[in-house]
Amino acid sequence: MLAAEVNRRWGVHTAETLRLRAKELGASDQLIKALLPARSIGLLLGDSGLGKSPLIYQAGICIAAGVPFLGRETMKGRVLIADFENGLADMHELVERITRYLDLPLSPNDDLQFWSLNDCDPRYGQPRHTLLDILRDVKPVLAIVDSLASYAPKAEEQNSSATEMLQEFRSLARECGTATLLVHHRRKQPRKADESAGPLEKANLRQWFQDSRGASTLYNGSDIRLGVDEPDLSSVGKDEVSLVLRGFGRIRGEIGPLYLTRDVDEGGDPVGYRLLTGAELLFNDQQKSALAALPQHFTFKDAKIAYGRGDQATANFLQRCIDLRLLSRVERGRYEKLAPQNGENDGAHGERS
Repeated sequence: MLAAEVNRRWGVHTAETLRLRAKELGASDQLIKALLPARSIGLLLGDSGLGKSPLIYQAGICIAAGVPFLGRETMKGRVLIADFENGLADMHELVERITRYLDLPLSPNDDLQFWSLNDCDPRYGQPRHTLLDILRDVKPVLAIVDSLASYAPKAEEQNSSATEMLQEFRSLARECGTATLLVHHRRKQPRKADESAGPLEKANLRQWFQDSRGASTLYNGSDIRLGVDEPDLSSVGKDEVSLVLRGFGRIRGEIGPLYLTRDVDEGGDPVGYRLLTGAELLFNDQQKSALAALPQHFTFKDAKIAYGRGDQATANFLQRCIDLRLLSRVERGRYEKLAPQNGENDGAHGERS
């Protein structure tokens, strides 16, 4: 049987037809560049009370408006945020604060849509009145489900139910091109440090994500796993970092860590998140000045003169810059400044290009 006939009958591809079909479906499209692919299933994991809802609302608003999210380009499209936990007043307040922070109209466009369990059709949950039915009608490029435990408690408890739920969202992706981001929680961590995976920014990622609540299929079956955590208590500048975002995806590997600060308005109320980049991550004015004074290529001696400290202090400074991907060591005693990572920028909010 000819390859073309097999392809038509069974969907079996050659390398060329696979390339064409992937292009046709937009399989390589990124809703958020280097963070969230189109048509994917993502899991956002973190403890309660960290600020996950404001973060995912900001992501949804940015995609609907087609503006960068944390400095990363977005693919503009319709977003539906299905909120099973927050009331309408809280949802409205989040949207108002974040859109103002991003310098957007309070109602960016019809591509930003919301659904609340607290104000829904009384038939919700009955046949043909489920979230999947809503999503098939709306056909968003991204559905944000906050939270998974409230949406599908059995999926949290049973691997078989979790598998069924993930298959339903896979079908939705095929039918409507919808990516799904499921907001989930970690289980309560042991008090003893040696029994815990530790802070996200330093932890073994697989071990950290295995501490998610409920069925392991939720973790193993998702395409993108993103974790949010408080900064490590031993980190320099921890008071300036609100959240650490880190994770990994199928094929592409590790994501982050990204360090986020949550800005406040003139009344002291928290508004949106901003990505900390470059020398900001040093949290040390003397080190920032020293780094700025150094040329693109420099020696250890140059760094010691710019920093004005001894050998060990200079070595520690340079190593911290290397750990933050601000510098690379090209050979013994010689260093080079690195450009910002792809998808990042240094805008005032890390949002507008």
